[in-house]
Parts: sequence; C-alpha cells; structure tokens
Amino acid sequence: MFRNFSSFFVKKKDKDGKEKPSNFENLVVIVILGVIILIAASFLSKSDDAKDAMNDISTITASEESGLKYTPLNGHEIISDLENRLSELLSKVEGAGQVDVMIFADSSSEHVPAYNNEQNTRSDEGASGKSSEIRETRELALSGDDTPVILKVNVPQIKGVVVVAQGADDILIREQLNNAVCTLLGIPEHRVQIMKHK
Repeated sequence: MFRNFSSFFVKKKDKDGKEKPSNFENLVVIVILGVIILIAASFLSKSDDAKDAMNDISTITASEESGLKYTPLNGHEIISDLENRLSELLSKVEGAGQVDVMIFADSSSEHVPAYNNEQNTRSDEGASGKSSEIRETRELALSGDDTPVILKVNVPQIKGVVVVAQGADDILIREQLNNAVCTLLGIPEHRVQIMKHK
C-alpha cells in the first residue's frame, strides 16, 4: 500500500527514457488552473454587476403573476424609486441611523421602442446593364393593444446625490455611506455629499 502511495509523488520514465511529470505535479497544475479560472470569472461578473444594477432600475417591469400591465416609468418615477431604495438600504448600515437621500438628475428618461425592419432587394438585367434596388421599410412594433413595444428605458443621467444621515458625524460611517452610493450608482465621489441629520 505504501508503494502505491509513494508512486503518486515519484516521476516516471516513458519508453524513451524521458521523465514524465508525476501524478501529484499534474494535480497541482490542474488545481492552479482552476483557481485562476475562478478568479477571472469573479472579476468579469463584478464588472457586469454594476451595469446590471442600473439596467434593473431602468427596466423595472411588473410581475406577470400579479396580473399588472407593464407601463414604462418616467424619469421622476425612476429617480423617486431609486431614492427610496437607497434610503432603505443606507439606513441598514450600522451606526447610520435614519437616512434620507435626494438625487439630482436630468428629469427626462428615454424610452427606446422596438421596430420591425424589412429589406427587399430587386435586381434587373437589361440592355443598359445590371441595376439593383434595395428598399428598406421600418415600422414601429406595436403590442396587441396598439401601444409601442418598449425595448428599454434609459434612466436619467445622475448629476449629484445628497445623503442626510444621523450617524454622519462619524467619519467612518460617512466614508461607508459615500462608498456605497458611489458603487451603487456608478458615480464619482465628488458628486456625493454626506451630511449630518439634525
């Protein structure tokens, strides 16, 4: 039994007399490659998470189970919803206390509708040579009740954020709140102001 175990670590020679890597060396290489793949995958998913968070906000849809009809939100509704969600989340930070959030943004959101595109090509050969004609038609895609199909809603551009928190007199709490807002909204630090609640 000990011989089988020790052979796991010993290099073997092939028919030509060249040494082959041991089973242990092969296992180590496989484990290292696995770790590298996991680390690369986590970095790729983190960069997509921030984009997905904003896309989730911009394409808020009603639940099919509730039977509600989807109506695209306007810019004010999106910002108001975002303020409420941020206030709720930031108030859960230990030591932050009551938190109020105000977001200053462009007031308009952009609804991007879907289009049905059709392209027709016609070629003619005549005495004067070849001629071809390409005709392209583009129609607004409509749902069953004749309302346009909306592909996505682009959220208003965020210009600045003010956070008023009871625990903002503590510099650590202030930094945590600032980092959270910057990360969640994808905006630079100079666009966020944290203030003490009275």
